[in-house]
Amino acid sequence: MSPTGIMRTLAVSALTTACLLPIARAHADAVTDWNVIALNATAVPPNSILQSRALAIVHSAIYDAVHAVERKGGAYAIDVEAPAGTSVEAAVVAAAYGSLIRLAPAERPTLDTALNVSLSKIPDGKGKTDGTALGQQIAEKLLELRSADGAAMKVAFTAKPGIGLYQLTPPQSLPAILAQWGSVTPFVLRSRTALELNGPPAVASAQFARDFEEVKNVGARYSTTRTADQTAAAIFWTVQTAVPWHAAARAASAAKGLSLSENARLFALLSVASADSQIIAFEEKYKRPHWRPITAIRAATDLNIAALKGDSGWEPLLVTPPHPDYPSAHATFSGAAEAVLRGFFGNDEVDVSVTAPGPFGITRTYHKFSELTEEVDNARVWGGIHFRSADADGSEIGRKIGAVVLREFASSPRKSTQLGERP
Repeated sequence: MSPTGIMRTLAVSALTTACLLPIARAHADAVTDWNVIALNATAVPPNSILQSRALAIVHSAIYDAVHAVERKGGAYAIDVEAPAGTSVEAAVVAAAYGSLIRLAPAERPTLDTALNVSLSKIPDGKGKTDGTALGQQIAEKLLELRSADGAAMKVAFTAKPGIGLYQLTPPQSLPAILAQWGSVTPFVLRSRTALELNGPPAVASAQFARDFEEVKNVGARYSTTRTADQTAAAIFWTVQTAVPWHAAARAASAAKGLSLSENARLFALLSVASADSQIIAFEEKYKRPHWRPITAIRAATDLNIAALKGDSGWEPLLVTPPHPDYPSAHATFSGAAEAVLRGFFGNDEVDVSVTAPGPFGITRTYHKFSELTEEVDNARVWGGIHFRSADADGSEIGRKIGAVVLREFASSPRKSTQLGERP
C-alpha cells in the first residue's frame, strides 16, 4: 500500500474503531463493572457526542437507584424510597441494564449475559427482587424524562460560502452532523449566561495567523515537524472521548478505595458534566460555524492576507469530523471531565494507562488529570483538524461547566415517595 493509502487507512480506522474494554479490574463493584459495560454497549456508532448522552442517562439512573436505597444527599431526578432490605447492588445492575437495553437495543445479547452474570453474584431473596424492580423503575422513569430532550430532533444545516465560515470538508464532504445538539436539554445546566465563549479569532487577526501557521505545519499529513509521539497522540485521541476519561476515573477510584455509593456519585458527575459540555459545544459550533483548517489553508491562497500562506493541496493527518471547528468538542468534554475529577478527588493526581484504538495498540500514560486535557488540546492540532483557539477555549469553557455540575448536581433533594408512586 502507498504511504498515502497507509495514512488514509490509519486515520479513517482510528475514527471508526470502537475500543472494547476489559471488565476485570482491582476493586471493581457493580457501578464500575457497568461503567465498562455501558462504554462498550454505546461504542457504536463511534460518536462521542451521542455516547455522552447515553452515559449520562445510565449513570444518573444508577445514582438515583443508590440514593433510593441509601437515602444520602439529594436525588438527581427520580426520588423514590426503596423498601427496607433492598439490595443496592441489584438496584444498580437493574438501573444500568434497564437504561442500556433502550439506549443500545442492538447490544441486547451481550447486555443479557452481563445482567445474568451480575445478578448471579447477588444472593437470592426479597432484597434482590426489590432491588431489581427498583432499578428498572428508575431507569424507565429517567428514560421517559429524557425522551423529549431534543436529541432526536432533525435540524438541517446548509453551509454558506464566505471567508471564515464552515464548509463541508474533503475527502468525503459529508453533511454536517448534529446541528440540533445545542438545543438538547442539559442534564444539569440551568443557565448558559456565564458560559459564553470568546468566539474564533478574526481571520485577519494575529491570533488566527498563529493558529493557522501552527496547524498547517504540525498538523499536515506528512509534517516534518510533528514527532512520532505527537502522531501517536493525535491518533489515540480519535477514540471516543469518554474512554480515557472514564478509565482515569476508574483508576482514581480504585486507588482511593471508593465505596459503591461514592462511585455512583463520581460517575454520575463525570457523565452529566461531559454530556452538558457537548450540548454547549454544539450550540456554539452552529451559532458561529467556523471553518476547519483544511478549508482555511486551501482557501488562503486566494485571500490576499500577507500573514496567511495558503496551500491548495494541504491535507491533515486525520480525517476532519463533519461539523464546525469552534470550539473543539473533545477539548470541551475534557475540560469538564478534568474539573469534575479534580474537584471530586481534591487533587490532580492519577496513574492510568489506556490503550486505544484497538488495532494500533497505542498506549498513553498519565499522572495527572490535567495531562489528559493538555494532550487533547495538542492532539487535535497535531491531527490537523482544529485550530489552537478552538481547543484552548473549549477546554476552558469545559472546566466552567464541570464546576457548575459539581456545585449543582443533586443539590435540591426532592420529597421522597414510596416505591411504585410517581414522584
